[in-house]
Amino acid sequence: MAETVITADDVLSALADACPGTRTAAIRPLDAGYTSRQWVADTDEGPLLVKTPVRDTDPEHFRRLIATTRRAGEGGVPVVRFRAFVPRSPVLEKPLLVQEFQEGTPADQAWEAMDFGQRMGFAGDLGRVVGRLHSCSGPWFGDVLGTEKYVDVRAFLHAVVDSQLAQAPEDLTSVGRGGLAAAIHRAVDTVPSDGVPSLTHGDLWRQNVILRNGEIACLLDFEHGWYSNRFLDFGKLDEHIFDEFPEGRRAFLDTYDEVCALPADWESQVRLGRAVHALSMSVYFLRWTPKWAPQYVRELEEWLAAPA
Repeated sequence: MAETVITADDVLSALADACPGTRTAAIRPLDAGYTSRQWVADTDEGPLLVKTPVRDTDPEHFRRLIATTRRAGEGGVPVVRFRAFVPRSPVLEKPLLVQEFQEGTPADQAWEAMDFGQRMGFAGDLGRVVGRLHSCSGPWFGDVLGTEKYVDVRAFLHAVVDSQLAQAPEDLTSVGRGGLAAAIHRAVDTVPSDGVPSLTHGDLWRQNVILRNGEIACLLDFEHGWYSNRFLDFGKLDEHIFDEFPEGRRAFLDTYDEVCALPADWESQVRLGRAVHALSMSVYFLRWTPKWAPQYVRELEEWLAAPA
């Protein structure tokens, strides 16, 4: 089914409904993200970002995003502030979110121009910010709104793995879905059962980090955030930052550990986090962009073949 085309006039009308009294001088589309359409409005309140979802149009999705972002802000993580939320815009016939627009440069755009020292500085700065995020503890494992709750970290991880496996084809890996399930669940059973729920981002890559004057000014898009096992965040961090720039991983870990101490078994938990990330990305891309799935399937095969 083709996506309904939304015009600039549609967005202006929806913004006027959501933020009565706000004067808008101009509006432009923003080419950013895959799960939403976004526009930047120049208003008398400053620049505002207007966004509406493409794939998940349940308003609870934006409610979780707002709640998770605000919880991160309480922990000292630099985040955006929200201006308005409309569960279903009469103009767009979808949920609508209005937030401040963060001026700056996404780290993925700045990356190529950074020299070695700047990249090392970024890695250290990121470690501090992610450490603050993971220091935000939760009252349960599950989503921040509390619609899904799990009694402990193992129950949570088993549920996450089962949810992804249910969407995976039987022949995803050489050992079949059953063999993969058994291997990942065995790894989950080694995670200490007394783990504390940590606020996680769920989509930590350079595109969601805004820089100003060479420093991290904001973390964006907490739509996949949970009270979770914090090491699930390391899978995407490693793939999108430290696989390419391994020198920065130590700088990241050092500053992270200063803020949110690493346990003795952190490496095995990161290894599990990478496996869960590879599984979820395999399932995601098989659904939306199949050409990208094989690289994650290969990572699962390598994880299965490597000694624990």
